[in-house]
Amino acid sequence: MDIEQLKGMVVEQLKAKVGLDEAKAKQAADVVANLVQEHGPKLLGGLTEKLGDKLPGGVGDALGGMFGKK
Repeated sequence: MDIEQLKGMVVEQLKAKVGLDEAKAKQAADVVANLVQEHGPKLLGGLTEKLGDKLPGGVGDALGGMFGKK
């Protein structure tokens, strides 16, 4: 899943569950995406450190790639 897919999911949830119109839902999704891109690697780093080998093969790398971590 990439950041655009995440934004699409957020937009749909905001429209369905909060009742936001398309424009406002997209604005809110942009804010969420920016926060994830800015803080996601740090949060993910802590998660993968705590879970270590408990993550199935490649999951940590895939999640890191979603947040722009190389």
